[in-house]
This record gives sequence, C-alpha cells and structure tokens, in this order.
Amino acid sequence: MIGAPGAACCTDLCSTCIELKLEHPIVVRGPSQNEPDAPVSIIQLPNGTFRGFAANAETIAIDGKTPLDLGGASKVVLKPGPKNSPSECGQWLTTLMPVRDLLYGMIHDEQHCNYNAGETHKSMSIAVSHDEGLTWKVLGQIITGDEGDVPNAPSGIGDCTAVDGHDGYWYAYCLRPRDWKNIAARAPHDAPTPGKWMEWDGVGWHEPGLGGMAAPLIPTAGMSAAYWTGIGAVILLNAADTSLQLSVSKNKVDFDTLPEPLIPYDTGTWKRPALTELYAYPAMIADKGLNNISHKFFLAYMYIPPGQDFTQRYLVMQEGRIDRSPVPRSPQVRTALARWVTPQRVTWTTRGPAISAGHSYTYDRGLGYLMTAAPDDSDSVELDECFSPQTGVGFLAEAGKCPPEGSARRRTAGYVFRHHQSGTMALIGCVKKDGTRFVSNRPDCENAGTRERLLGFAFQ
Repeated sequence: MIGAPGAACCTDLCSTCIELKLEHPIVVRGPSQNEPDAPVSIIQLPNGTFRGFAANAETIAIDGKTPLDLGGASKVVLKPGPKNSPSECGQWLTTLMPVRDLLYGMIHDEQHCNYNAGETHKSMSIAVSHDEGLTWKVLGQIITGDEGDVPNAPSGIGDCTAVDGHDGYWYAYCLRPRDWKNIAARAPHDAPTPGKWMEWDGVGWHEPGLGGMAAPLIPTAGMSAAYWTGIGAVILLNAADTSLQLSVSKNKVDFDTLPEPLIPYDTGTWKRPALTELYAYPAMIADKGLNNISHKFFLAYMYIPPGQDFTQRYLVMQEGRIDRSPVPRSPQVRTALARWVTPQRVTWTTRGPAISAGHSYTYDRGLGYLMTAAPDDSDSVELDECFSPQTGVGFLAEAGKCPPEGSARRRTAGYVFRHHQSGTMALIGCVKKDGTRFVSNRPDCENAGTRERLLGFAFQ
C-alpha cells in the first residue's frame, strides 16, 4: 500500500498504522428466519474439524470440516429457560471461553419480552460444557443492569462478547440499552463465574457485574470483540449506520477507530423490508477457531439483502488479513472485487454477497481489490455497483451513473485510483455483442466483448 505522510507510529498503537485485506464473501448458511441473531462463535474440535454456534433465542451447534463449512444439520444446545427466569425469552451463546479442560460459554439472556412494544430485559449468564459445547450447565448470572425492568423499552445490559486479555482476565464488551452505550466488565481467567465479574467505572474495575454502575466507553466502539495477539490489543467491531467499523485498544477501555471502514454500505436500517442491505452481528474468528487473531482471520456477519425481511437471514463469512505498518498508511483497507456467474453465463461483478432472488451464482474469478475510502494523496474514482434483478446482470459504473447505464444502483462498490499506481491493474468496462455490460481486468475484455471505458486502477 501507499504510505501517507507522517512520522513512524505503532511503537505503541495507532489506528492509521493498521492494514486490512478482505477476500470475497462466502454464504455459509441461509436463508433462514432464525439465525444468526448474535455473533457466531467457532471452535476447532480434537479431530481437526470445527463446530460453530449460532443463536436466536435457541442456540444451535453445527459441525463442518472448515469454518466455512457450517451449512449442514444443526443441533439445539440451549433453549429458553423457565417462565419468569432471566432467560425465559431465550439463551443466545455469544462467546466460547476455554479454561483448561473446560469450555465456558457467555450467554445473552432476555426476560419480560414484549417485542411489539419494544420491551425486553437483558442480562448475561455463564455456562460450562464438558463435551465441546453439545451440552451446557448454566452457572448463573454474571452481568446485569442497575435500573430494573423498564416498561415499553429495552433495559438491562446484554449483547456481550468476551476476549482473553492475556493478562489473567477475561474482558466482556456489552450494550446498555438505556443510553445505547458500551460498557466493559472483566473476571479472572480461571474463574469467569458468577460474582467474579467487575465493571469498569471510568477509573478502575470497581463496580460489581451484578447491578453495578458501569461507566460508558467513549467512543461507542461496538460489542463484538476479538484479541489481536500480534500487537496485544483488543479489537471491537461495530455495525454502525453506514459502515462496519473496527476499533483497537491496548488498555482494554480506550478505543481508537480506524478512519476507513471495513465494509461501507448505505443506511443499515432494521425496519425491514428496506431498499438497502443490512449487515449485523459481526465477529472476527481466528483461522483455528475462537477469537485470538494473529494475522489471518474470518469476518462473519448476518446479512439481509435489499428488499428482504428477517426471514431472509444469511450467515456470510470473508477471509481476511490484518497487519501493522511501521508508518501511517493510506489506503488502509482493501476489499476483494469478484465476478460471479449463473449457469446461463450471466455475470455479476460485486464486492458484496452475490444473493438475488431467482438467480444462482457461483464464484468465477477475482478482479482485484478496491479501497473502502478515498486515498489521502492520490486522485481516485468512486464506483457504484449497478444491478438488474430481472436479468441478474451486475457491473460497475462511476458513482451516480447506474440509471443512465440501464440498471439500478445496488451499493457503493468502493474506490479505485484514477491513474496507474505501483501494484495496481486496470479495471475495464466491457460490452458483449448483445449489449450486456461486464467488468474485466484484461484490456482485451477476455475476447468476450469490446472495451467501452477505463473504470480506474484497482490493487492486484
């Protein structure tokens, strides 16, 4: 990547020194009306295969040969608790926490749920398993709110995920619905059990997890946590209004957000169906499972396509790489541009999931990597993805020019350089004999059409 002006950073930590690269999205599960409704957790089993956990009131376990192979049969491993219990509305497993030969599970609970009125009371419990998560014993609550139930509104504390802080503690990052702030709590690594969790009060870890007065983390950085072993920092993912953001912290409480998004998108509204797509419940998963990230990782999230409601949930994953540079970088994030094809040889060039009703796509080839934000010191071009739901054809055009090209705008694709840079290649807008547009990274349009225009230059 191209270095931005500035002195060397990163002897401690700086957000502008981080570089990320994402490969093309892969649909792992879906469509489903149930899961995922929480961040997905994955462990590697003793035989080398993997077990994933996805939740929506019930938590299911799914086994597969790889983390991307979790589309098979599922088994329910956690169900809603008894009437009037903290988990009467459901138990969502959000994090797997190995301690010696035990597997602890952090569980999001809900009680007094009247979702039509917007009311539910959230809390967190801890459970333990002796058989790699197929059966669980709930030990009790570990994190609760301080305000009690609130009529016609969400209350309590929930949606927590946890990481091994590699300093003798587990750290949990949660959402407090009353002010929509993030809070943090921690417990001893060898005993993440009820009564052991203490909340951050703005100075230290002095407030009890059960009913304590936690201080909000500033800025709001999300609840989906991972630990980056390469630099000894906590990562938080946040599905914000218009992008998926990544933040980092060395001290576990002061977070710095990357200037560039991992995934840009239009407004991610929860009022479905909507014209825009929805990304939610992100998770960073190590290539061997759990959430201790070194270099390679999997980015997982729930995805709902434009025009669809919550009956059309997909679990999507992307392979990724994360690195630290000795100097600030711009651009920081590269995301794969891929071409997908139907059995009828209809093509769709996209950086997003290739999901559209009435069409079935398989991966054809990669076309390079786009930037998710304009670079600081080079001329760039913003590209939109143009798509026709009727024909299934998708291609790229300069931002704002999809309708004149005969298709509707699907999403922002990202940015390319206007002029050639080291390590880049040309993206060409091509036209077939029948007038169908497609994108190629070859100047001869792969002998499948004629060159119409130069779109810009993408990373190789």
